[in-house]
Amino acid sequence: MKYFLSVFDSVYLGIPSECTERVISVSRKQSSVYETEKQEAYISLPLLFKRADVSSPHGIVLKAANEEIKTILLAPPLDIDTEISDEDIHDIPKAFSGILRYCKGACFIGKAHGERLILTLDIEKITKDFTRA
Repeated sequence: MKYFLSVFDSVYLGIPSECTERVISVSRKQSSVYETEKQEAYISLPLLFKRADVSSPHGIVLKAANEEIKTILLAPPLDIDTEISDEDIHDIPKAFSGILRYCKGACFIGKAHGERLILTLDIEKITKDFTRA
């Protein structure tokens, strides 16, 4: 599967491209994880992971699960997109399920990118938890 990789401290957040409609530039600042404005819902990934000091210059417009409101993930800088096979993604140990509850799995990216950890996001869980009516 193809993932957009967003630089988040010393790891990448892997955002599945199959859930993505498009990527946009944003200058929005928000003070909580979830905010709405007009027909748009904004979910801040830095605030979701308790890192208010991380900038969010990109908006990931998600494919519509709800036709009435458009969901946009505010993301740290996008670095690259890459293919990651399902076999390379490992389950998150239960000991980390609290802090990493919005991650589906983890893998390492090769030497060409400095052997960084990729945490793949569970977009379905994020949108379900924050966009309930």
